[in-house]
Amino acid sequence: MTTSYTLCQDARTGQFVRAFWQTAGVPVYQTETILPTGVVELIFSFNDSVAFTRSNHSKQLSTPRCFVSGVSDTSVQLSAPGRQDFFGVELRPAAVKRLLKIPGGEFLNAITDLEAINKEFNGLWHRLAEADSFDARINTTQQWLGQKLCSVPAQEMAIADFLVTGLESLSVTDQAGKFCYSTRQLHRKMQELFGMSTEGLIRYKRYVHALHLIHHSHETLTSVGYDCLYYDQAHFIREFRDFTGLTPGEYRQQKSSLPGHLYNNVRYIQ
Repeated sequence: MTTSYTLCQDARTGQFVRAFWQTAGVPVYQTETILPTGVVELIFSFNDSVAFTRSNHSKQLSTPRCFVSGVSDTSVQLSAPGRQDFFGVELRPAAVKRLLKIPGGEFLNAITDLEAINKEFNGLWHRLAEADSFDARINTTQQWLGQKLCSVPAQEMAIADFLVTGLESLSVTDQAGKFCYSTRQLHRKMQELFGMSTEGLIRYKRYVHALHLIHHSHETLTSVGYDCLYYDQAHFIREFRDFTGLTPGEYRQQKSSLPGHLYNNVRYIQ
């Protein structure tokens, strides 16, 4: 199975898109767990649908052929199809409402059929299915988005980038001052973009940064907890487990090449 990932290089599209990815081939695992990673994605599937459940819900669902996966604060368990061909677009949160005419917060912990939102996604799905390479799919998507989106105000873009900026201060008052909002105005904006309160999003941001550091660095878990402004290790472990069901140490032991993705029951194909 092959996986491709690239950051958006186009200046105009980069206002709305962080990255593109693609995975294709026969999975070498039977189940996959996707932990919360703070991203909103448009995902296009060109093979069989995938059965999934959320950690806080026992009902099994299946993915549409093109869907938006909103910011999640719970894990998702997937059953691997016999073969998969996915193309994904990581959106900036500020782009969601402009593209889908629905606030990004409405998609919290949800996988929603894009064709039920806008029938034009049917045409985009077909164009992507006919594209003969990852680069061709990126170009097709950028051209399509270029016709749909207009510029995002700088203040809104800054708030939408909250999860990927530094951890210099995590008080609600300081964040409101940084964005030139009252605490009440900031709360409404965070709810619109992410579906969480400012306090909840601060907690989530701390976790997302910790996940990134555990995955990409060799720092001790004590250092990670300190860098991410947890009070102590007990606080770090408790909050990390709340989002993932795992301790930070368990995640480090089980992590794969992709941040937040855990593969189970790996099978070997000759």
